[in-house]
Amino acid sequence: MVPVVAPPTEQKETITELPSLWQLRVFETVARHENVTQASQELLRSQPATTSCLAAFEALLGVSLFERSTTGTWLAPAGVAALVRARKILQAARDAVAQLESTRNVSPDVLVGGITRTQMRCLIAIAECGSFRAAARLLGITEASLQRAARTLEQNLGAPLYRQSASGVTTTAIGQTFARQLQTISNQIAAMADALRAYQFPVERSVTVGVLMLDPSILIVSAIRELTAHFPDARVVIINGTYDQLLNKLLRGEIDFMLGVLKNPDQSFDFVEEPLYHERYCVVARRDHPLARESAVTVDALRSYQWILPPRGSPRREAYEYVFSESAPPLASIETYSLSTIRITLFDSDTLTVLSWTEVLSERRFGLLAPLTIDVPWDGPVVGITARRDWQPNDVQQTFLRSVRRNAQAMAGG
Repeated sequence: MVPVVAPPTEQKETITELPSLWQLRVFETVARHENVTQASQELLRSQPATTSCLAAFEALLGVSLFERSTTGTWLAPAGVAALVRARKILQAARDAVAQLESTRNVSPDVLVGGITRTQMRCLIAIAECGSFRAAARLLGITEASLQRAARTLEQNLGAPLYRQSASGVTTTAIGQTFARQLQTISNQIAAMADALRAYQFPVERSVTVGVLMLDPSILIVSAIRELTAHFPDARVVIINGTYDQLLNKLLRGEIDFMLGVLKNPDQSFDFVEEPLYHERYCVVARRDHPLARESAVTVDALRSYQWILPPRGSPRREAYEYVFSESAPPLASIETYSLSTIRITLFDSDTLTVLSWTEVLSERRFGLLAPLTIDVPWDGPVVGITARRDWQPNDVQQTFLRSVRRNAQAMAGG
Protein backbone atom coordinates (compact mmCIF):
# COMPACT_ATOMS: atom_id res chain seq x y z
CA MET A 1 0.00 0.00 0.00
CA VAL A 2 1.31 3.45 -0.88
CA PRO A 3 1.35 5.68 2.19
CA VAL A 4 -0.72 8.84 2.01
CA VAL A 5 1.24 11.97 2.87
CA ALA A 6 -0.59 15.25 3.37
CA PRO A 7 0.76 17.94 1.04
CA PRO A 8 2.47 20.95 2.64
CA THR A 9 -0.40 23.17 1.56
CA GLU A 10 -2.68 21.38 3.98
CA GLN A 11 -0.59 22.56 6.98
CA LYS A 12 -1.72 25.84 8.46
CA GLU A 13 0.94 28.46 8.98
CA THR A 14 1.53 29.58 12.55
CA ILE A 15 1.35 33.37 12.47
CA THR A 16 3.20 35.51 14.98
CA GLU A 17 1.89 39.05 15.05
CA LEU A 18 4.58 41.47 13.90
CA PRO A 19 4.63 45.26 13.63
CA SER A 20 3.27 46.63 10.37
CA LEU A 21 5.10 48.87 7.94
CA TRP A 22 2.69 51.66 8.86
CA GLN A 23 3.62 51.33 12.53
CA LEU A 24 7.29 51.51 11.57
CA ARG A 25 6.65 54.66 9.57
CA VAL A 26 4.72 56.29 12.43
CA PHE A 27 7.51 55.38 14.85
CA GLU A 28 10.22 56.75 12.54
CA THR A 29 8.31 60.00 11.97
CA VAL A 30 7.72 60.64 15.67
CA ALA A 31 11.36 59.82 16.44
CA ARG A 32 12.53 62.22 13.74
CA HIS A 33 10.33 65.12 14.89
CA GLU A 34 10.63 64.30 18.61
CA ASN A 35 7.06 65.52 18.77
CA VAL A 36 3.78 63.65 18.25
CA THR A 37 1.86 66.69 17.01
CA GLN A 38 4.36 67.52 14.27
CA ALA A 39 4.59 63.86 13.27
CA SER A 40 0.80 63.65 13.04
CA GLN A 41 0.74 66.63 10.68
CA GLU A 42 3.28 64.99 8.38
CA LEU A 43 1.39 61.69 8.47
CA LEU A 44 -1.99 63.40 7.91
CA ARG A 45 -3.38 61.67 10.97
CA SER A 46 -4.93 62.94 14.18
CA GLN A 47 -2.75 63.13 17.26
CA PRO A 48 -4.82 60.49 19.12
CA ALA A 49 -4.48 58.12 16.15
CA THR A 50 -0.69 58.58 16.12
CA THR A 51 -0.46 58.07 19.88
CA SER A 52 -2.62 54.94 19.66
CA CYS A 53 -0.48 53.53 16.84
CA LEU A 54 2.71 54.08 18.86
CA ALA A 55 1.18 52.41 21.90
CA ALA A 56 0.21 49.38 19.83
CA PHE A 57 3.71 49.25 18.33
CA GLU A 58 5.35 49.30 21.78
CA ALA A 59 2.89 46.68 23.04
CA LEU A 60 3.81 44.31 20.21
CA LEU A 61 7.50 44.72 21.00
CA GLY A 62 7.03 44.62 24.76
CA VAL A 63 9.38 47.54 25.35
CA SER A 64 9.14 51.32 25.89
CA LEU A 65 10.65 53.18 22.95
CA PHE A 66 10.11 56.76 24.10
CA GLU A 67 10.53 58.94 27.15
CA ARG A 68 7.58 61.32 27.08
CA SER A 69 7.43 64.77 28.65
CA THR A 70 5.59 68.06 28.18
CA THR A 71 8.46 69.36 26.04
CA GLY A 72 8.64 66.47 23.60
CA THR A 73 8.90 62.76 22.93
CA TRP A 74 12.46 61.49 23.21
CA LEU A 75 13.91 58.14 22.24
CA ALA A 76 14.65 55.74 25.09
CA PRO A 77 17.74 53.48 24.70
CA ALA A 78 15.58 50.74 23.16
CA GLY A 79 14.08 53.33 20.82
CA VAL A 80 17.51 54.28 19.51
CA ALA A 81 18.18 50.63 18.66
CA ALA A 82 14.73 50.28 17.06
CA LEU A 83 15.17 53.41 14.94
CA VAL A 84 18.31 52.09 13.24
CA ARG A 85 16.50 48.92 12.16
CA ALA A 86 13.23 50.67 11.31
CA ARG A 87 14.91 53.07 8.89
CA LYS A 88 16.68 50.22 7.09
CA ILE A 89 13.42 48.27 6.81
CA LEU A 90 11.47 51.26 5.52
CA GLN A 91 14.17 52.03 2.96
CA ALA A 92 14.08 48.42 1.75
CA ALA A 93 10.30 48.66 1.40
CA ARG A 94 10.55 51.95 -0.53
CA ASP A 95 13.12 50.42 -2.88
CA ALA A 96 10.86 47.41 -3.43
CA VAL A 97 7.74 49.43 -4.34
CA ALA A 98 9.81 51.76 -6.54
CA GLN A 99 10.67 48.74 -8.72
CA LEU A 100 6.97 48.02 -9.32
CA GLU A 101 6.60 51.04 -11.64
CA SER A 102 3.22 51.80 -10.10
CA THR A 103 0.55 53.49 -12.18
CA ARG A 104 -0.49 55.48 -9.10
CA ASN A 105 0.89 58.99 -8.84
CA VAL A 106 1.83 58.83 -5.16
CA SER A 107 5.08 58.65 -3.22
CA PRO A 108 6.74 55.36 -2.25
CA ASP A 109 6.07 56.23 1.41
CA VAL A 110 2.33 56.29 0.73
CA LEU A 111 2.48 52.95 -1.07
CA VAL A 112 4.55 51.38 1.69
CA GLY A 113 2.33 52.73 4.44
CA GLY A 114 -0.73 51.14 2.83
CA ILE A 115 0.67 47.60 2.88
CA THR A 116 -0.94 45.69 5.74
CA ARG A 117 0.40 42.67 7.57
CA THR A 118 -2.38 40.52 6.12
CA GLN A 119 -1.61 41.64 2.58
CA MET A 120 2.07 40.80 3.05
CA ARG A 121 1.27 37.34 4.37
CA CYS A 122 -1.17 36.64 1.55
CA LEU A 123 1.18 37.66 -1.26
CA ILE A 124 4.06 35.67 0.24
CA ALA A 125 1.83 32.60 0.61
CA ILE A 126 0.51 32.86 -2.97
CA ALA A 127 4.04 33.11 -4.34
CA GLU A 128 5.08 30.10 -2.26
CA CYS A 129 2.06 27.87 -2.98
CA GLY A 130 1.37 28.81 -6.59
CA SER A 131 -2.35 29.53 -6.25
CA PHE A 132 -4.94 31.40 -4.22
CA ARG A 133 -6.58 28.16 -3.08
CA ALA A 134 -3.38 26.55 -1.76
CA ALA A 135 -2.29 29.81 -0.11
CA ALA A 136 -5.64 30.10 1.69
CA ARG A 137 -5.20 26.56 3.06
CA LEU A 138 -1.66 27.38 4.20
CA LEU A 139 -2.82 30.48 6.07
CA GLY A 140 -5.96 28.85 7.43
CA ILE A 141 -8.35 31.42 5.95
CA THR A 142 -11.07 31.31 3.34
CA GLU A 143 -10.15 31.78 -0.29
CA ALA A 144 -12.52 34.76 -0.42
CA SER A 145 -10.66 36.48 2.43
CA LEU A 146 -7.32 35.84 0.79
CA GLN A 147 -8.56 37.08 -2.58
CA ARG A 148 -9.90 40.26 -1.01
CA ALA A 149 -6.57 41.06 0.65
CA ALA A 150 -4.57 40.11 -2.45
CA ARG A 151 -6.61 42.19 -4.86
CA THR A 152 -6.68 45.20 -2.51
CA LEU A 153 -2.88 45.11 -2.35
CA GLU A 154 -2.66 44.92 -6.15
CA GLN A 155 -5.05 47.86 -6.54
CA ASN A 156 -3.33 50.00 -3.92
CA LEU A 157 0.10 49.40 -5.44
CA GLY A 158 -1.07 50.00 -9.01
CA ALA A 159 0.97 47.06 -10.35
CA PRO A 160 -0.02 43.66 -11.85
CA LEU A 161 0.81 41.12 -9.13
CA TYR A 162 -1.33 38.15 -10.27
CA ARG A 163 -2.19 36.18 -13.41
CA GLN A 164 -4.40 33.25 -14.33
CA SER A 165 -2.65 29.88 -14.69
CA ALA A 166 -3.65 26.24 -15.20
CA SER A 167 -3.61 25.72 -11.41
CA GLY A 168 -5.57 28.89 -10.70
CA VAL A 169 -4.55 32.47 -9.92
CA THR A 170 -0.83 32.83 -9.17
CA THR A 171 1.76 35.61 -9.13
CA THR A 172 3.23 37.41 -12.11
CA ALA A 173 6.98 37.80 -12.43
CA ILE A 174 6.62 41.23 -10.80
CA GLY A 175 4.50 39.74 -8.02
CA GLN A 176 6.97 36.90 -7.45
CA THR A 177 9.88 39.35 -7.11
CA PHE A 178 7.87 41.64 -4.84
CA ALA A 179 6.85 38.67 -2.67
CA ARG A 180 10.50 37.70 -2.18
CA GLN A 181 11.30 41.27 -1.19
CA LEU A 182 8.39 41.34 1.26
CA GLN A 183 9.59 38.05 2.76
CA THR A 184 13.01 39.59 3.37
CA ILE A 185 11.38 42.67 4.90
CA SER A 186 9.15 40.47 7.06
CA ASN A 187 12.24 38.59 8.28
CA GLN A 188 13.90 41.90 9.13
CA ILE A 189 10.84 43.02 11.09
CA ALA A 190 10.81 39.71 12.96
CA ALA A 191 14.52 40.09 13.76
CA MET A 192 13.90 43.62 15.05
CA ALA A 193 11.04 42.40 17.23
CA ASP A 194 13.15 39.56 18.66
CA ALA A 195 16.03 41.92 19.41
CA LEU A 196 13.84 44.48 21.14
CA ARG A 197 11.82 41.94 23.13
CA ALA A 198 15.12 40.83 24.63
CA TYR A 199 16.33 44.42 25.04
CA GLN A 200 15.02 44.86 28.56
CA PHE A 201 17.26 42.49 30.46
CA PRO A 202 15.66 40.97 33.58
CA VAL A 203 16.28 43.41 36.44
CA GLU A 204 17.10 40.60 38.84
CA ARG A 205 20.00 39.48 36.60
CA SER A 206 21.65 42.85 36.03
CA VAL A 207 23.80 45.48 37.71
CA THR A 208 23.85 49.08 36.48
CA VAL A 209 26.78 51.08 37.85
CA GLY A 210 27.45 54.78 37.44
CA VAL A 211 31.15 55.68 37.42
CA LEU A 212 32.81 59.05 37.10
CA MET A 213 34.58 60.04 33.88
CA LEU A 214 37.95 58.86 35.18
CA ASP A 215 36.98 55.75 37.06
CA PRO A 216 38.53 53.05 39.26
CA SER A 217 38.22 50.65 36.32
CA ILE A 218 40.38 47.94 37.86
CA LEU A 219 37.74 47.54 40.57
CA ILE A 220 35.02 47.28 37.94
CA VAL A 221 36.86 44.72 35.81
CA SER A 222 37.70 42.52 38.80
CA ALA A 223 34.10 42.65 40.06
CA ILE A 224 32.74 41.76 36.61
CA ARG A 225 35.06 38.77 36.38
CA GLU A 226 33.97 37.46 39.77
CA LEU A 227 30.29 38.14 39.09
CA THR A 228 30.26 36.20 35.82
CA ALA A 229 31.93 33.27 37.59
CA HIS A 230 28.93 33.10 39.96
CA PHE A 231 26.22 34.24 37.53
CA PRO A 232 27.22 33.48 33.89
CA ASP A 233 23.95 34.91 32.56
CA ALA A 234 24.20 38.21 34.45
CA ARG A 235 24.71 41.55 32.71
CA VAL A 236 26.68 44.57 33.92
CA VAL A 237 25.96 48.03 32.52
CA ILE A 238 28.58 50.73 33.12
CA ILE A 239 27.40 54.33 32.68
CA ASN A 240 30.01 57.10 32.72
CA GLY A 241 29.23 60.69 33.54
CA THR A 242 29.96 63.67 35.75
CA TYR A 243 29.05 63.51 39.42
CA ASP A 244 25.90 65.60 38.98
CA GLN A 245 24.76 63.60 35.95
CA LEU A 246 25.15 60.30 37.78
CA LEU A 247 23.51 61.62 40.94
CA ASN A 248 20.43 62.55 38.88
CA LYS A 249 20.37 59.08 37.32
CA LEU A 250 20.65 57.56 40.78
CA LEU A 251 17.77 59.70 41.98
CA ARG A 252 15.60 58.54 39.06
CA GLY A 253 16.54 54.89 39.60
CA GLU A 254 18.38 54.60 36.24
CA ILE A 255 21.50 53.24 37.96
CA ASP A 256 21.79 51.00 41.00
CA PHE A 257 24.69 52.82 42.64
CA MET A 258 27.62 55.14 41.93
CA LEU A 259 31.28 54.21 42.30
CA GLY A 260 33.75 57.06 42.62
CA VAL A 261 34.69 60.08 44.69
CA LEU A 262 32.35 60.76 47.61
CA LYS A 263 31.05 64.33 47.78
CA ASN A 264 28.39 64.33 50.51
CA PRO A 265 25.29 64.71 48.34
CA ASP A 266 22.26 66.68 49.48
CA GLN A 267 20.82 64.68 52.37
CA SER A 268 17.29 65.77 51.46
CA PHE A 269 17.39 63.19 48.65
CA ASP A 270 18.25 60.45 51.17
CA PHE A 271 21.46 59.10 49.64
CA VAL A 272 23.91 57.04 51.64
CA GLU A 273 27.68 56.89 51.11
CA GLU A 274 30.01 53.99 51.90
CA PRO A 275 33.74 54.89 51.98
CA LEU A 276 36.11 52.36 50.40
CA TYR A 277 39.60 53.92 50.38
CA HIS A 278 41.56 57.18 50.15
CA GLU A 279 42.73 57.80 46.60
CA ARG A 280 46.45 58.33 45.94
CA TYR A 281 47.93 60.14 42.94
CA CYS A 282 51.01 59.79 40.76
CA VAL A 283 52.74 61.84 38.08
CA VAL A 284 52.64 59.69 34.94
CA ALA A 285 54.45 59.69 31.58
CA ARG A 286 55.04 57.28 28.72
CA ARG A 287 57.22 54.33 29.70
CA ASP A 288 60.31 55.57 27.75
CA HIS A 289 59.95 59.23 28.80
CA PRO A 290 63.27 60.94 29.67
CA LEU A 291 62.15 61.36 33.29
CA ALA A 292 61.22 57.67 33.55
CA ARG A 293 64.93 56.84 33.76
CA GLU A 294 65.51 59.13 36.75
CA SER A 295 65.77 57.52 40.17
CA ALA A 296 64.30 60.66 41.76
CA VAL A 297 62.39 63.32 39.85
CA THR A 298 62.28 66.88 41.17
CA VAL A 299 59.45 69.40 40.91
CA ASP A 300 61.71 71.68 38.87
CA ALA A 301 62.24 68.87 36.33
CA LEU A 302 58.47 68.58 35.90
CA ARG A 303 58.22 72.25 34.91
CA SER A 304 60.06 71.61 31.64
CA TYR A 305 57.16 69.66 30.15
CA GLN A 306 53.62 70.33 29.02
CA TRP A 307 50.70 68.71 30.82
CA ILE A 308 47.35 67.15 29.93
CA LEU A 309 44.85 67.40 32.77
CA PRO A 310 41.14 67.35 33.61
CA PRO A 311 39.37 70.71 34.12
CA ARG A 312 39.79 72.73 37.30
CA GLY A 313 37.96 71.46 40.35
CA SER A 314 38.58 67.77 39.70
CA PRO A 315 40.60 65.80 42.30
CA ARG A 316 43.43 65.03 39.86
CA ARG A 317 43.69 68.73 38.97
CA GLU A 318 43.89 69.57 42.68
CA ALA A 319 46.68 67.01 43.10
CA TYR A 320 48.58 68.66 40.23
CA GLU A 321 48.18 72.09 41.83
CA TYR A 322 49.43 70.68 45.14
CA VAL A 323 52.63 69.44 43.48
CA PHE A 324 53.36 72.99 42.29
CA SER A 325 51.87 74.78 45.29
CA GLU A 326 55.07 76.69 46.12
CA SER A 327 55.14 78.53 42.77
CA ALA A 328 53.20 78.95 39.53
CA PRO A 329 52.43 75.59 37.88
CA PRO A 330 53.52 74.82 34.29
CA LEU A 331 51.09 75.10 31.40
CA ALA A 332 48.28 72.56 31.14
CA SER A 333 48.04 72.67 27.35
CA ILE A 334 45.18 70.16 27.08
CA GLU A 335 42.16 69.75 29.36
CA THR A 336 40.06 66.59 29.10
CA TYR A 337 38.36 63.88 31.13
CA SER A 338 38.98 61.32 28.37
CA LEU A 339 41.42 58.67 29.55
CA SER A 340 41.89 57.41 25.97
CA THR A 341 42.90 60.93 24.86
CA ILE A 342 45.29 61.18 27.80
CA ARG A 343 46.81 57.79 27.02
CA ILE A 344 47.40 58.55 23.33
CA THR A 345 48.77 62.04 24.04
CA LEU A 346 51.27 60.74 26.59
CA PHE A 347 52.33 57.87 24.33
CA ASP A 348 53.01 60.21 21.37
CA SER A 349 54.79 62.99 23.27
CA ASP A 350 56.74 63.99 26.37
CA THR A 351 53.58 65.39 27.95
CA LEU A 352 52.89 64.57 31.61
CA THR A 353 49.72 64.06 33.62
CA VAL A 354 48.43 63.07 37.05
CA LEU A 355 46.57 59.78 37.44
CA SER A 356 45.11 58.07 40.46
CA TRP A 357 46.81 54.95 41.75
CA THR A 358 43.88 52.79 40.60
CA GLU A 359 44.23 54.24 37.10
CA VAL A 360 47.97 53.53 37.16
CA LEU A 361 47.23 49.90 38.08
CA SER A 362 44.91 49.68 35.09
CA GLU A 363 47.40 51.33 32.72
CA ARG A 364 50.18 48.93 33.71
CA ARG A 365 48.28 46.21 31.87
CA PHE A 366 48.75 48.11 28.61
CA GLY A 367 52.46 48.67 29.27
CA LEU A 368 52.41 52.15 27.71
CA LEU A 369 52.58 54.44 30.75
CA ALA A 370 54.52 54.46 34.00
CA PRO A 371 54.50 56.52 37.23
CA LEU A 372 57.50 58.79 37.80
CA THR A 373 59.56 58.57 40.97
CA ILE A 374 58.18 61.64 42.69
CA ASP A 375 55.91 61.67 45.70
CA VAL A 376 52.52 63.37 45.55
CA PRO A 377 51.76 63.62 49.29
CA TRP A 378 48.34 65.13 48.75
CA ASP A 379 45.53 63.78 50.90
CA GLY A 380 43.26 62.68 48.07
CA PRO A 381 39.50 62.25 48.17
CA VAL A 382 37.66 59.23 49.47
CA VAL A 383 36.43 56.77 46.83
CA GLY A 384 33.32 54.86 47.70
CA ILE A 385 29.80 53.77 46.88
CA THR A 386 26.82 56.12 46.73
CA ALA A 387 23.32 54.62 46.70
CA ARG A 388 19.75 55.48 47.63
CA ARG A 389 19.04 54.76 51.28
CA ASP A 390 16.04 52.60 50.42
CA TRP A 391 17.87 50.51 47.79
CA GLN A 392 17.83 46.76 48.45
CA PRO A 393 20.40 44.95 46.24
CA ASN A 394 19.45 41.56 44.84
CA ASP A 395 21.76 38.53 44.83
CA VAL A 396 23.53 39.56 41.63
CA GLN A 397 24.08 43.13 42.79
CA GLN A 398 25.18 41.98 46.25
CA THR A 399 27.78 39.66 44.73
CA PHE A 400 29.12 42.51 42.61
CA LEU A 401 29.31 44.83 45.64
CA ARG A 402 31.14 42.25 47.74
CA SER A 403 33.80 41.96 45.06
CA VAL A 404 34.18 45.73 44.82
CA ARG A 405 34.57 46.03 48.60
CA ARG A 406 37.08 43.19 48.84
CA ASN A 407 39.28 44.51 46.01
CA ALA A 408 39.10 48.05 47.34
CA GLN A 409 40.31 46.83 50.74
CA ALA A 410 43.22 45.02 49.07
CA MET A 411 44.23 48.14 47.16
CA ALA A 412 44.06 50.24 50.30
CA GLY A 413 46.46 47.83 51.97
CA GLY A 414 43.86 46.84 54.56
